Amino acid sequence: MSSVLRGGRLSASRKDVVNFISSIEEDKRIAPATILVNQAHIIALAKARAISRVDALRLLRTLRSAEKHIPNRRGVEDIHVLVEEYVTKRAGSKVGGQLHLGKSRNDQVVTAVRIALRQDMLEISRALIALEGELLQLARKHTQSLFPGYTHLQPAQPITFAHYLLAIGDSLLRDNQRIAEAYRRVNKSPMGAAALAGTSVNLDRALVARLLGFEGIIENSLDAVGTRDFVLEVLGVCAITALDISRIAQDMIFYSSADAGLIDIPEVSNYLCRSCSHDLKRVGILLLGHDAAC
Repeated sequence: MSSVLRGGRLSASRKDVVNFISSIEEDKRIAPATILVNQAHIIALAKARAISRVDALRLLRTLRSAEKHIPNRRGVEDIHVLVEEYVTKRAGSKVGGQLHLGKSRNDQVVTAVRIALRQDMLEISRALIALEGELLQLARKHTQSLFPGYTHLQPAQPITFAHYLLAIGDSLLRDNQRIAEAYRRVNKSPMGAAALAGTSVNLDRALVARLLGFEGIIENSLDAVGTRDFVLEVLGVCAITALDISRIAQDMIFYSSADAGLIDIPEVSNYLCRSCSHDLKRVGILLLGHDAAC
């Protein structure tokens, strides 16, 4: 167990127990965000004159060095303790000991989770937008390509291949809208809530939120550190998106089957249309007779 966590008061725990309760491996995903949170907090402490500018600069420099290499070792409870230990060893106990002034692991961890989750949501959104763009580009080429519309696996009404592609695009567009709506609720800062009821240090919560790229703060301190509903909401959005993608995959299986024979899924090495050089690898589907349609 880290000496920072024990504070010199508790005796050392069994290594197997410490390793079992440690979340250090899982915390790798939020390590960069944890450093960012500490950097923003130090700036707020300096503005509130809770620490000197000299100490703030030393802490920021130490945190900057931590961005490049935080030793990932076992026997530490979590990434938050590891960062504090790193800073304390390099900046000294007097200066490094100020890192945790006016905050708790409670508000720090949930803020780091929100930052990391926010980045994941943006990456999913960008991927969906890219796929929507490719589908739209392919649909423009097939506005006159006849395609059977199926219901209950039976040919029902004639449509165009573009009509089908845009149906996929519309479902992905709704998924992207759900991500955007959830993002607004994720993108709120809990910092300043401390353990659960705020801190006596006169921190500028709005400043910390701006420095970390949040749109605002979570007003109620207890709600700020206690809620995890935002994670569940994003998981729900991802589940809906996965369901839409699964449905598309099932369509590809059926339409490319020997019975239907409507589309061909090309080999990765053969991803350019001979006539129009369309990037079929990125779209992943090819209407039979595509060359002729071009």
